[in-house]
Amino acid sequence: MSSSDIVLKNPGQFIAAVPAMLGFVPERSLVIALLRQEPDRTHEVQLCARLDLPSAADQYSQLPQRIANVCGRSGAIAALAVIVDDRVSRPDGHEPGAADHRPLVDALQQRLAGCDVVLAGAWGVSRIGDAAEWWNISSPGSHGLQPDPSASQVAATRVFDGLALRSSREELADSIAADKAILEQVVASLPAVAAEAQRRLARAIEINNPDAYSRMALWRVMSVITHARDLVDITPNAIAEVAVALRDTAVRDAMFGVAGGAHARAAEELWGVLTRALPNPDRAESSMLLGFSAYLRGDGVLAGIALEQALACDPEHRMAMLLDVGLQTAMPPARLNKLVRAGIEAAADLRVDIGIATTESGMEVLR
Repeated sequence: MSSSDIVLKNPGQFIAAVPAMLGFVPERSLVIALLRQEPDRTHEVQLCARLDLPSAADQYSQLPQRIANVCGRSGAIAALAVIVDDRVSRPDGHEPGAADHRPLVDALQQRLAGCDVVLAGAWGVSRIGDAAEWWNISSPGSHGLQPDPSASQVAATRVFDGLALRSSREELADSIAADKAILEQVVASLPAVAAEAQRRLARAIEINNPDAYSRMALWRVMSVITHARDLVDITPNAIAEVAVALRDTAVRDAMFGVAGGAHARAAEELWGVLTRALPNPDRAESSMLLGFSAYLRGDGVLAGIALEQALACDPEHRMAMLLDVGLQTAMPPARLNKLVRAGIEAAADLRVDIGIATTESGMEVLR
């Protein structure tokens, strides 16, 4: 089952699906879903974007322009908005300012119109959760209760695809934060592993066949990836071996091809393990690959967090910088297929099978 098979019939169902579309439950956020029209004249969510709500309402003016910047490159024809703000509740006629996000919605509507995008609906909630109230921001008399987000079809699809649903963006970030215990063990293993790799490289150069080193390094990484079900028991020495192998540009580039093939999910799991276990600057490489993999499959939230970590480890990491710019400017994941093809070619040059490319980018999700 894919997300395109799911029909959301009312505002409550749409709002309850937002956590699954983002990968976490948003708080104090403006969430925008951009819609494209399908050949059968139905509308499909093309992109889901989330922005933090500023602490003061007089700072909201920047939000519509940021959303418009995304819309201008999306090709969408309509948008749906949800404002999540625990500081407000549905106005009852006696407290007209209790949920006064109407100026923000009006400004957003005007900005989107300039991009030929219709704001088809805008709803307010104090939180997203089972039986929590939603209301139409322009017409608060139209309101209802949300169904259980964890029971939505979109959430079920996410679980079916093996993707976790986090309670917050912070929890998602914590899931790839450095693990000091395993980090210390890997740091202890790295010098010996790097020294052995240097000896293998020297031997390959002596026989005038430097590709032999890269071929063996790539083969070792693919061996770990294809046994991903054992990642829970991966040793610090094996983590160190993968990290050292990724220092070879040819091996690193081949990993872009892996992200478009049969071992994509297993490789992404490995990059998550390495991101938790490696010191700088090796951690920048694994974080970048995690960001690339997430971006390619449309999970911009995880991609953004991973790329933030990559740049924190190495502010000059060129590929992380390029991917981060692409994400910030709403570059479609399909544009990354050039890197996938380049990775497949790099692996082919080394005569190593990394799996058949099967990339099909789905819905984009921006942080």
